[in-house]
Amino acid sequence: MRIGKLFDIPIRVHWSWLIGFVLITMLIASGGLPFISIRLTPAQEWVVAGTVTICLFLSVLAHELAHSLTAKRLGYSVMSITLMIFGGVSLIGESRSRAFHDFLIAAAGPVMSLAIGIVASLLYFVYRDSLATGTTALLQGILFYVGLQNIALAVFNMLPGLPLDGGRVLQSVLWGATGNRSFSTRVAGRAGQVLAIGMIAAGIVLIIRSNDLTSGLWFFIIAMFILPASTAETRRASRNRGREREVGIPVREVMSGVPTALNASTPLDAAVRNVISLHPMTPIPVVDGGRITGVISLQDVTSLGLSQNQGIGLTVADVARQVSTYVIDPDSDLSLARQLLARRGIDMLLVFENERLSGTVSPSDLEREPRWTGDAGSTGPNRI
Repeated sequence: MRIGKLFDIPIRVHWSWLIGFVLITMLIASGGLPFISIRLTPAQEWVVAGTVTICLFLSVLAHELAHSLTAKRLGYSVMSITLMIFGGVSLIGESRSRAFHDFLIAAAGPVMSLAIGIVASLLYFVYRDSLATGTTALLQGILFYVGLQNIALAVFNMLPGLPLDGGRVLQSVLWGATGNRSFSTRVAGRAGQVLAIGMIAAGIVLIIRSNDLTSGLWFFIIAMFILPASTAETRRASRNRGREREVGIPVREVMSGVPTALNASTPLDAAVRNVISLHPMTPIPVVDGGRITGVISLQDVTSLGLSQNQGIGLTVADVARQVSTYVIDPDSDLSLARQLLARRGIDMLLVFENERLSGTVSPSDLEREPRWTGDAGSTGPNRI
């Protein structure tokens, strides 16, 4: 649910936020608010606990804004910020191009939380008055909780494991040191899995030895948030592992060569007889007014089931498949070709060399084993 916009960034609230609001408010209220110096009625305790919880979520919003504004400052687009039961998520439009950018974006959130925590704590200790009453006493207590919550938020988020910010920092440092982003993600993801298992073990110890059911359950809940997310990051990095080998391999190694391009007005029977039938496995580009508007192959023609007489009078344009294309150089990396084809609406890449169409690249071409087998491992583009 969208609740507004800050700095041109849409702010959304996930349904789990409501559950988190209730749970955290209950936890704070059940603790009796020991840092409020005046006696409160049960109703007042709930009001103060709710206020403290709202301050916590505002702090989380500031934390996520720090991530997002840092990303925007570095030139990335930010799609939205979503607040959830265990914090928030800043959705950044592009993958980070440099490890140092990833480091700055990841570190910005905990730095913001720590700054808020320190300022709130200093204000509490500077203006603390054990004899304060009424609103003054309530504000002092709320300042204390805001300071404590933000310092805890910064420390927790800097634990070294994905999907926490500390895991992102670890990932970026390893990426900068090795130049291998997928390897760095796998290491940080494994660290997150270990962290989650450790929290589960700590929860069991708290429940069995200390009979602290509430804290033990919170450890379990947080671990159940971290474990699947870190596992997903690790699996995603493993799937991308093979794609790193594409860096340094040129497009020309997998492109489909084209014998010629057909004019859209060319009679279909002549095109089949003179070009298409001679290259049955090759999609032939179709040109209309100097612009490539589609492709045609023998399969496109035969799928119509036309007899010889039925084909008379048809042109290439009547049968060609419309495609959205993008021009690429034959010496570009396969990794770039894959990124372009992943864009919405791009069906085929046209390979031009010396202003001449020399080939095409489609998603099926990327699955072909490159003809060139050199080692591309040392040419990774992700170094700082």
